[in-house]
Amino acid sequence: MKKTDATIQLLRQVGSRIWETLGEPDLLPSETPIDVVIPIVRKDLDILPLCLEGVRRNVRQQVKAIYIVAPRDADIEAFCQREHLEFTDEQTILGMAPGELNLQVQRPDGSTVDRSGWLFQQLVKLSGNIGTCDHYLTIDADHILLQPHVFLTSDEVPVFYMSDECNTPYYHNIRRLMGYHYRSLFSYVDHKMLFSKQQLELLRAAIRKANPGKSWTEAITESYDRKETSGFSEFELYGDFVRRKIRRPWRHLKLAYSRLSDYDALHSQYAEKYRCITFPCYLKLQ
Repeated sequence: MKKTDATIQLLRQVGSRIWETLGEPDLLPSETPIDVVIPIVRKDLDILPLCLEGVRRNVRQQVKAIYIVAPRDADIEAFCQREHLEFTDEQTILGMAPGELNLQVQRPDGSTVDRSGWLFQQLVKLSGNIGTCDHYLTIDADHILLQPHVFLTSDEVPVFYMSDECNTPYYHNIRRLMGYHYRSLFSYVDHKMLFSKQQLELLRAAIRKANPGKSWTEAITESYDRKETSGFSEFELYGDFVRRKIRRPWRHLKLAYSRLSDYDALHSQYAEKYRCITFPCYLKLQ
């Protein structure tokens, strides 16, 4: 279960509402092409077409290729072929399978839950081992863009869309892993993020320096608090690490699966007010 600092959460919620009312100067997109990376499992195939539609309509960068990172699965590979997507076997990214992390987390009731797959997909995003472009946009399969998004400006500055998320174990982890405190007013957890392979190389080097004798994957895995089901965030770590950046409020809405519809209907209903919507799995039965 996530542990939230109520005071920080309240301040972020109030601050986000104020931020969202402020005017924003237009951002001109870079002409530098990017790749898009979407980690999935088989259950995501139902909602993935909506995510892809949002990417294709609203990412203002030139997208060179869209990569689906997933376990070997006949249905996933057939979907990628139909949609002209690049399928990547998840085990080839880090040279291991998710289960090899063996991340067992203890719940308050004493039972354990395996969070290996959850952490694995975050390590995949931090690996820099996907695609041919320096910049790649990762986005969750249940996240749908409704308004145009610039992720890299004409002067090559990344744009991070920030939320009022507040999970204090993420920040405790950064302190253990990196030796410094989280520095951002808002949260970088926004279901999507543009990564630079050059910046990722610097981040991984900083992790190794702060954890002598360990690989960057070992350092992250060993820094994970085994009593926290959500004990690490690649978005918080990377977003806070990057120094030159532009921030924007996310203007986001979570929806239950009972509100699921085709893209045009969702766009018509929500795009005037929200930049993006998400259908999180924990709302699937609502």
